[in-house]
Amino acid sequence: MAFTDSRCFRSWSRHSLVGLAAAALAGLAPAEEAAGPEGGLRFSGFGSLGVTHTSAPAGWGFRRELTQPGRDETWSADVDSRLGLQLNYSLGSRFELVAQVIGKRRALYARDGDALEWAYAAWRPDAHWTLRLGRVNLDTFLMADYRNVGYGFTAARPPVELYGMLPTALDGADVGRSWLDGDTQWRVKLMAGTASIGDPQTTVPSRVRRLFGAMLSRDEGGLLLRGSAARTRIDIDLSGAQPIVEGLNQLAVLPIPAVANQARQLSARLGTAGIWTTFLELGVRQELADWQWSVEAVHIDAAPLIKQSSVYATVGRHLGDWTPFIGYGRTRDGMPVQPEPAWLPLLSPLLGPSAAAQAQSVAAAVVANVNGTRVQQAGWSVGLRWDFHPQAALKLQWDRMHIGQAGSGLWTRASGQPSAARVATAVVDFMF
Repeated sequence: MAFTDSRCFRSWSRHSLVGLAAAALAGLAPAEEAAGPEGGLRFSGFGSLGVTHTSAPAGWGFRRELTQPGRDETWSADVDSRLGLQLNYSLGSRFELVAQVIGKRRALYARDGDALEWAYAAWRPDAHWTLRLGRVNLDTFLMADYRNVGYGFTAARPPVELYGMLPTALDGADVGRSWLDGDTQWRVKLMAGTASIGDPQTTVPSRVRRLFGAMLSRDEGGLLLRGSAARTRIDIDLSGAQPIVEGLNQLAVLPIPAVANQARQLSARLGTAGIWTTFLELGVRQELADWQWSVEAVHIDAAPLIKQSSVYATVGRHLGDWTPFIGYGRTRDGMPVQPEPAWLPLLSPLLGPSAAAQAQSVAAAVVANVNGTRVQQAGWSVGLRWDFHPQAALKLQWDRMHIGQAGSGLWTRASGQPSAARVATAVVDFMF
């Protein structure tokens, strides 16, 4: 692709290197760019040092992703801060071992091994095919290659309305093929394995099992189009809630149709093992002279647990080393708000006032849990990125978020009432 305007070419090249550097750091360079026949060991790293100021209802905890504990303090230094180290060991141009460790604030259920973000072996039989086995990045969204590499994207963090709920790593395997058709770069990938996702208010993560997915992308002249689809089963750990589940099952067989039906509904919404889930994603990103923009949409159908649609759009303009940007993100849950049943007058004649009151309290707790996982949130972001060093950037960002009724699932210890929140962020991202 030829550029007649040398100023545009320099700007496009410099900012395109952000994504290319992130991809190289992730060990995803094409085979022809890998280590030579003699192989070798490469060490690299990345990090983010950030501080956030959050204005939200009392007790609400802001978090960047679902597996991160929320911070209800006004000021926090660990929402976006992280440090990543990576080793790439190449045995010639066809075989490579990759290990990446990320230090960041994690949930209560996190194990020491969770810091190992990637650990895989890659085999490239030729310049077009790549087979990876182990813990790999889950390539089902635009930022899959560099989600934790803050230097690789313009904003302070990936849009929480979409990325906050997605797992990062896949324990399994993927096989990809890339090829050129004229000036067009095509990539296709198939993947299979397991992953984990969960809420830090619990102590055991949910498992995403039997994940089978596919991705197709087309890149030409700085315009990237991609789509992915996956089918998986979510197994929710209910060991801590087993007495509640058993109590609901007992209520579900009572000769009171209204109570029995509502108890079965609550049990299903609380979570059952083996919820089959469909994941669909479409994304577009373009680098055009001094402009950069991206749009991505995701739909997750895991009824009766969740049924969410998320979308975001960002646009920025490069002005030398400065990039002002604006973004919008939104998530809507298609599952209805669960109303609290009025069991007390129905159960008192049959079970007695004490047992009926206990059943009513159980129903209230389940409804609070179910509605607490719903996400009804939309937010605007404005910010500025300054590339003050070839491998470091300062970002300033301001977010305003609107949370709907029973839609505060991205926050911790939230009341579920409609509200608004504001988050101001300053972060320095770097690579080495």
